[in-house]
Amino acid sequence: MFYIIGGVATLLLILVIIVFKEKPKYPPSRAQSLSYALTSPDASYLGSIARLFKNLNFVLLVITYETPRGRGGEQHQQSAHCCVRGSSLRGKW
Repeated sequence: MFYIIGGVATLLLILVIIVFKEKPKYPPSRAQSLSYALTSPDASYLGSIARLFKNLNFVLLVITYETPRGRGGEQHQQSAHCCVRGSSLRGKW
């Protein structure tokens, strides 16, 4: 059961990475058009995903929320919230 859910989640992640474009063909507004003109050429979608996964606070947050909830119930939820608070405090320092 968990392998099926993990497989579906992985497939959806791969589809999002493949299907989503860097930016639309035509900007949705003038402000967005100006934003496109001012951004650096090395800013990319995959680059931002890679930077996100290199961020330790984000990785800790993902691990905290992806821990199975079935083994601890309410106690596990409390520890997950404490971990999130701790990682957010670490980010402010």
